Amino acid sequence: MLGKRDFLSGGTIFNSRMAARLAEEGADVDVIHFRTVPAGVPEHPLCAMGHVCRRIAGFRPDVVVIGKSYQYTALLRLVRPLLGTPVVYLMHHLEWMDVRNNLRRRLYKAYVRWLLGMARTVWVNSGSTERGVVETGIDPCRLVRIPPGFEKTPEPLPDRSTRSGPLRLLSVGSLAPRKAQDVLLRACAMLPPGGFVLEIAGNTDDGDGYGRGVRRLVEELGLSGSVSFLEGLPRGELAAAYDRADVLVHPARWEAFGMAVVEGMWRGLPVVASDVAALPELVRHGVNGLLVPPGDPEALAGAIGVLAADPVTRCAMGRESRLLAEGMNDWEDTGAAFVRMVADAAGRRIG
Repeated sequence: MLGKRDFLSGGTIFNSRMAARLAEEGADVDVIHFRTVPAGVPEHPLCAMGHVCRRIAGFRPDVVVIGKSYQYTALLRLVRPLLGTPVVYLMHHLEWMDVRNNLRRRLYKAYVRWLLGMARTVWVNSGSTERGVVETGIDPCRLVRIPPGFEKTPEPLPDRSTRSGPLRLLSVGSLAPRKAQDVLLRACAMLPPGGFVLEIAGNTDDGDGYGRGVRRLVEELGLSGSVSFLEGLPRGELAAAYDRADVLVHPARWEAFGMAVVEGMWRGLPVVASDVAALPELVRHGVNGLLVPPGDPEALAGAIGVLAADPVTRCAMGRESRLLAEGMNDWEDTGAAFVRMVADAAGRRIG
């Protein structure tokens, strides 16, 4: 996944894990990433496109796996027939859903559809993403759905039934318009003062000013004493954040999967999330959490208030979250399925 900066996200975690798994299985893997290209290349798309094609031509792989990188693969789409290399395209997210202008959204969608035309196999992470890709006109027979995995850590769940004090809310995700932290803050401003604390964990260097706007909004809404930001947490510290929380809140405007939600479910958290895209595939309304319309701070505040007032239901939903997560893929399950998919696309055994 070649981008303009070294950005940590669920998608990059997935890509790095799958590249490592292919290598563990005996594949010779060449990774083209922000860290593996000459300085300055990512800032010049034409230069980057040429670099990608030269690397592929020189490496002569049995299969090319593309993790997004939309602006750097147009030239590969044109020359791939000359290279004759099968392609697996990873669809982590329907990027056009982030575009608000309808014309630009249609153009973006058409461009991605054109790029997917070079793929022998298209990987999707959820039923929602699968439906979105099929709606572009891609043959569903070319799609393979493999949900991302997560670490099923063996530590016992914290006992949340004896807790007192303010409700501990946790939101995990990079500060970005799609993650809708602004909606969450406006919802929190409607809650009783002193009745909650909120931790927002994730990368805050969004590059487009949204993160700075979220921090300003905390001040404007008078939430400075109740909201804290946790940036760049190691995995162990993020696990501790899940454990000290009472409720995971995920107010995304759109979500192709929701790795943070699954991780929170594993740690026994009830989830308040938007009723959109893949989130209803993870959160069962009234069972392991509550679903609300996206972009609606009043509905979000209402759902949080319901759980704040009923610790018994809150804990019961947390137990249901854990049970549901136990039936989901861990990284071993996902890695094994991913290797099979890539081997099938390459038309040969790996290792």
